[in-house]
Amino acid sequence: MILSLNAVKFPFYSIMVLSSYFLLSNLFSITDILAISQKHTGHNNAFPHTKPILANGLINNTLKENSKVVILTFGDTEKSQFITAKPIIDQYGYKASFFITCTYVGQTHRLNWNDILALQQDGQDIESKGMTHADLNTLSLGALSFDIGGSKQCLQTHGVNSPNIFAAVQGDVGNNPVVIDTISKYYGYADNGFANLMFLHCNGYNSKQTNCRTYDNSGKLSSANRYSIREQSHNAWDARYLHNDQIIFQRFVQEVNSGIGVNNKIGMVDAIPIVAYHIIDNSKDPSSTDINLFAEEMKYLHDNGFKVIPMSDLGYNESTNSMYIKQ
Repeated sequence: MILSLNAVKFPFYSIMVLSSYFLLSNLFSITDILAISQKHTGHNNAFPHTKPILANGLINNTLKENSKVVILTFGDTEKSQFITAKPIIDQYGYKASFFITCTYVGQTHRLNWNDILALQQDGQDIESKGMTHADLNTLSLGALSFDIGGSKQCLQTHGVNSPNIFAAVQGDVGNNPVVIDTISKYYGYADNGFANLMFLHCNGYNSKQTNCRTYDNSGKLSSANRYSIREQSHNAWDARYLHNDQIIFQRFVQEVNSGIGVNNKIGMVDAIPIVAYHIIDNSKDPSSTDINLFAEEMKYLHDNGFKVIPMSDLGYNESTNSMYIKQ
């Protein structure tokens, strides 16, 4: 893993965050924390002041105006993504990737097909999270084909245009060649695994890996490839910090800024944080993110000049075996 510039600031933020948690948990709002942090960090990359993003800010991933790119994903077909999250991201014109589990559609507190098609009509990215939300590592070949390939057919039958990304439940099939091979028959990419960053050249996790080939020269499944795109689970923070929004907001800020130093160093966009959400409400469920926190996070991205793209904006260069951002 390539260390970001923000890593050197971690001790300071840890002290500040833990202090707020144990001593001042109810005294400051998220806005207060942001203002205090800006005052004390000056030119810290965690709170940059940038010019507005130009429409052509990225050309073949070469930096023009911006080294700050973020991908947002939503999983498990939750109704709150349509009624709560979408109006918030609409304020900023953000497009995200929504991963649909076909057998969930229409259930209580889940999206229905009208919701999903409305998301698509508004330019949101609709992709697959299987037919049944099953643990893929436990399925037979026939069941894998049904869950993976059947979900693509299900989405297309209901009007979804060309889903090309599959999200693996639990994100734990990156070392399972049978599952990866099945996914690759139907999709060009897979959201599968967890890390602070994903790297377009798949070279940020293993110093010996220089590209995104699915298999190396010896026929061994690569540890990172376009079927093992890694994301950061927001719900891991929600559960770990017991919905303490002040602490979680700081983790979000640290996360979305973590690729800046990498990208600036090499002069191109290569490291992209992907933040994954599920439920957006105030239920304090382990799979939920508080509404006001989500709104503050989206506002932070806007106010600090981040370019937010859906996962479908990723392309793959067969000649270089690397991913890139489509224009």
